[in-house]
Amino acid sequence: MNTTVLATKWRPRLFSELIGQEPIVTALSNSLDSDRIHHSYLLTGSRGVGKTTLARILAKCLNCETNGISSKPCGKCAACLSIDSGQFVDLYEIDAASRTKVEDTRELLENVQYMPTQGRFKIYLIDEVHMLSTHSFNALLKTLEEPPEHVKFILATTDYQKIPSTILSRCLHFSLKKISPSIIDSHLQNILLEENIKFENKAIENISNLADGSMRDALSITEQCISHSEGNITYENVCKILCLMPSDSINKLCEMIVNEDINSLMSYIDKLYYESIDFKFILEEIISILHQTAIYKATSILKDRTYETSIQNFSKKYNEENIQTLYQICVSNLKDIEFAPNYRSGFEMAIIRILLFTPFDFKNIKKENNSDTKKPIEKKNNTNINNYEDKNRNKKITKVKENNINFSENWETVVSRLEIDSITRNLAKNIVFEKLIGNKITFLINNDVLTVATDKSQKKLEEALSIFYGETIYIKIVPSEQNLSTIHKMNEEKNNDKIKAAETLIDNDDFVKTIKEKYSATSINNSVKIIENSEGD
Repeated sequence: MNTTVLATKWRPRLFSELIGQEPIVTALSNSLDSDRIHHSYLLTGSRGVGKTTLARILAKCLNCETNGISSKPCGKCAACLSIDSGQFVDLYEIDAASRTKVEDTRELLENVQYMPTQGRFKIYLIDEVHMLSTHSFNALLKTLEEPPEHVKFILATTDYQKIPSTILSRCLHFSLKKISPSIIDSHLQNILLEENIKFENKAIENISNLADGSMRDALSITEQCISHSEGNITYENVCKILCLMPSDSINKLCEMIVNEDINSLMSYIDKLYYESIDFKFILEEIISILHQTAIYKATSILKDRTYETSIQNFSKKYNEENIQTLYQICVSNLKDIEFAPNYRSGFEMAIIRILLFTPFDFKNIKKENNSDTKKPIEKKNNTNINNYEDKNRNKKITKVKENNINFSENWETVVSRLEIDSITRNLAKNIVFEKLIGNKITFLINNDVLTVATDKSQKKLEEALSIFYGETIYIKIVPSEQNLSTIHKMNEEKNNDKIKAAETLIDNDDFVKTIKEKYSATSINNSVKIIENSEGD
């Protein structure tokens, strides 16, 4: 019975077996074959891309007894076999994460001067070298600068930016890239065929994507799936084992989002929760779908057939600006999900934000109707109008007089009297009146604040104006390149004037002048702030 795990059994032992790192293999091979050997190498890259494996192959290339210093070690001599089995006495593998103290480094370097016992070179492989302390790096620096000819250093790390520049400048730096999913997919299939293990192509494709460029992670996931699937790796089993959501279910979830079916969404999320589904994974998949949708909208090229239905539904429902906004909402929530009480609540907030904050579609605004015929008030609004008049019977409410309202002068007063929430009020403060035709009002808005004009806020503003004027009002908001004099902008200018006046008053104060002269003090610019009271003054 073979108890060797796949990641160990299929570890590359020659440069030719190392996948996805061809440029580095070529550079090292040329260097070895031309006998141009550096005394220290730095291998960087994310987990599982082959840093330690590459270091061991390099150690064999330097110490092979049959072929000498070569890019093609024999793999059969005593030195090669000892390195493969981890028993080569002149290969020192050190985990810097567990030996961070300067005393450990000094103890290690004390034996550098002595000749190798078995091989041609003494190889010091220091893994996760960025974990060494500052004092440890200083102790290592001198040896790296002038090492004995029989000593070679191979440093490996996942975070080379934490390594001092003095160390970096004394090493040949090779950056190992993440392995593409297609290469991982092909390699996994070859391994499984050799192991006589059945599999579904879709399952292997999913594992390759989940590995995130790490061949070791891909093999570990595959090993886990083999142990749970009785020798037949299926897509369904992969999803169950890893608590992932199948593509069909994600398509169903996206359909609910497109239909804005919040009740069904919440019920479905509740069901997923009790199935121990990874909500972070679902959010990542939705981001991927939105990304593919943006590409599809721009190029008409559909790259991901797995989520073809969802991509096409999003494409029909939203325009390019909407897709960008949804993408940003999801990316932002992916960052915030780690700080949520749990992944479920973080995911639910993402869904709610998607449904609430979709931007207004400016490109699909209905063309302006030039008819002056007024539409009758809808019955559903009568109650609201009466309620508003009951609460404000002592206020003087001016009815709409067609083409007789000067919004440029009176809009601020109107806004102050409207009963609207803060989001809708923010919209009202960032628009200016342009024209009135019949019961349709056109407003202008600056391009830099387009995002405040959401569908919901526009609808609420229409309802509030209809109640205020006693008849159905329709509004149209048009982007403008002009520097509009909005309520928001005017308030900012007023506040700036108040701040300047306060700063002048402070600077001219006798006590302040005395303090400045006595202690050589200066005033801090922009330190005066406006504190609004409950009245908004």
